[in-house]
Amino acid sequence: MPLKKQRKRKYNIPLFIPHEGCGHDCVFCNQRKITGFQTSVTPEKAKEEIAEYLSTIKNPDCDIEIAYFGGSFTGLDLELQRRFFEAAASFKDERISGIRLSTRPDYINERVLSQCAEFGVRTIELGVQSASDRVLELNRRGHTFARVEKAAEMIKSFGISLGLQMMIGMYGSSREDDIATCEKIIGLGPVCARIYPTLVLKDTRLAELYKAGEYAPLGLDEAVELSEIILNKFRAHGIDVIRVGLYPGEDLRSEGNIVAGPFHPAFGELVENRIYRNRIEADIISRGLKDCDYEIGAPPSETSKIIGQKGSNREYFKEKYGVRLCLKRI
Repeated sequence: MPLKKQRKRKYNIPLFIPHEGCGHDCVFCNQRKITGFQTSVTPEKAKEEIAEYLSTIKNPDCDIEIAYFGGSFTGLDLELQRRFFEAAASFKDERISGIRLSTRPDYINERVLSQCAEFGVRTIELGVQSASDRVLELNRRGHTFARVEKAAEMIKSFGISLGLQMMIGMYGSSREDDIATCEKIIGLGPVCARIYPTLVLKDTRLAELYKAGEYAPLGLDEAVELSEIILNKFRAHGIDVIRVGLYPGEDLRSEGNIVAGPFHPAFGELVENRIYRNRIEADIISRGLKDCDYEIGAPPSETSKIIGQKGSNREYFKEKYGVRLCLKRI
């Protein structure tokens, strides 16, 4: 049974630059709307955080990127973007391989990309969310999929790697819409992707729709199963899926912040568990195995994915087939 090869260890130095002055009002977003913008991270503070993070990385053989996250970095004033890039550039001799940032497709233009290329931005991730114009409109995204296509081509024309982010279970979306979004994203040729299940957060329009009975989020099992399908499609086309599920940070997990939806602190792990379960089960069925040991050679990084959360996969095969999973470290 083939397993994924070990890759060179990658590190992101994450710097969150919230663009609180974003003029859009997506139904799932609880970002406060204020005049202008405020950011909790200044270019000077960014330099301090980069230096502190670098001091914790002891692995000499690794790939380190400075990552400006927040969803709309290129919506900041162009000069402020430059100051953040200059902060990152001051560490160019300290194992930093490049810069990555996330933004909206309608915040991409020639001037923005020229400056990104000047400072060696290696990857730009666009929040696509859905390829359905109907779903984008219902969720108040403020752009169409045609704008995503244009931005994607512009990014690639500057020699910058393209990353795309999608959401499953959005308001007004269906399983078929989500799979179609995955397939259209594949058609844009990104090097990487992220998959996020839609959560109902407090103080959002989506929370109002949920409470009014106009929106029903995906169940956890349904979201895991759909994410598995999408993840397998991306991987089959050589697209590196760098995250499945929202990062379970302190703010997200604070009591009352999540009103409803398929949240799990190890959502991505659940999806990987399902992938291994289905692969192993297909092999068991094809070979007609029963009441036996099933040995798998795996590196330590894959062990928990094979066994499953709280041993769920191990228990599943034992109860259904009498097959005992036996892992051999390689």
